[in-house]
Amino acid sequence: MRNQLCRPIMSRTLIGLIAALTLSTSVYAVDIVDDAVQIDDRAAQVLQASNSLCWEMHRYHQKQPDFAQTYRSAKAIWSQAGEIRDALRAGPLETDALLQRLNAMNDTFQQLEATLSKWGNGDRSQIPNNSGPTQRTVVTQGTAVDLPLLGIHVGRPQVYVEEDDTPQLLRQRLHPNSPGSKRSLEREIAATKVALGYLLEDANVVAPPNTAAPEADASAATSPTPEPPPDTTLEKTQPVPAKSKKPD
Repeated sequence: MRNQLCRPIMSRTLIGLIAALTLSTSVYAVDIVDDAVQIDDRAAQVLQASNSLCWEMHRYHQKQPDFAQTYRSAKAIWSQAGEIRDALRAGPLETDALLQRLNAMNDTFQQLEATLSKWGNGDRSQIPNNSGPTQRTVVTQGTAVDLPLLGIHVGRPQVYVEEDDTPQLLRQRLHPNSPGSKRSLEREIAATKVALGYLLEDANVVAPPNTAAPEADASAATSPTPEPPPDTTLEKTQPVPAKSKKPD
């Protein structure tokens, strides 16, 4: 009699244990990004291209009536690309989380592209008529002294910056496609679109864009680059960044 009473109890316990294990397995069996390196490379290209677009907008198009809001949208794409790279480094990134970020980024870009297509030439009055002096960094051995009794080496290389004597180039007149022109802005938009399209394609979000362009060097996005100014402080005077560009 006692054995007969125990059997239903043991059966219910076993069923509950199996159900618990099944539930826990379904909770933790999530799909994660299996090639973080590839997605990171693509996100780095979006980061670099959108940064260049932000600088183009900030230098030459601040007089557009809808500049502030449009600039924030461009800056948001840069920020979202950086957030994806940070998330990849923080640990395994769930595929669903990545897709949510990419869909939001794509929606922002579609609105941005529609707005920028209505902009014309920007303010190019501050573009210099020559290439300007260039500078180079020179590193020499400097002065160093060995102190063997103390086991130390005193001194360090000397680093200084000097102007390069390369002849300057002159402009007779601005080229129609020079920085600040409508065509220059279109090229920045196209570069960002291609980079974003490749990221979406590799993440299996949408088909690649019809526009084809050479792929950017992902390693360039990891080099030190200046960031466009915050969208809350849009100064009239333009910052002077280095050649390759990174927003805040």
